[in-house]
Amino acid sequence: MLRRLLLMVGLLIAGFLFAGAPAFGAPPVTETTTQKNLVETFVDIVPNSNCVEEGPLYTITTTTNLIMHSTIFDDGREHDTFTQTGTFVAVPLEDPTLPSYTGKVTIWGGFNANGATVNGTFTFNLHATGSDGSTINTHQVDHFNARPDGTVNEFFHCH
Repeated sequence: MLRRLLLMVGLLIAGFLFAGAPAFGAPPVTETTTQKNLVETFVDIVPNSNCVEEGPLYTITTTTNLIMHSTIFDDGREHDTFTQTGTFVAVPLEDPTLPSYTGKVTIWGGFNANGATVNGTFTFNLHATGSDGSTINTHQVDHFNARPDGTVNEFFHCH
């Protein structure tokens, strides 16, 4: 799940940094997209409470509600946010002796670009219960700031 989130971050950064020149004089354009009961299936690890990003692969199916807001201003500034929240089921891909997990997941992201800098913050929250009675609770925060000189400052915190 985290790898997919970070891939999305990279694509958004590239889009913001290479966007064309703004059209001046136009009012800001705001779009809102809402999706309910969005079902996605993918293969990834199940994030754990120790924030270790390694482990066995699982087939993960999420059912979430997603809302995205985007505002683009006539001076080239852009502000985007999204919230995706719902439930998931994770089934071990290769080792059936491992527990399956069910739980709740919430992902939030916010992005800002002003033509010179781009920044974004993401949060990932997961609560899961394993078929063996185990539990996983994790909260992850990822932030980046791309400066006009091309340098990037970023941090990642997991607990």
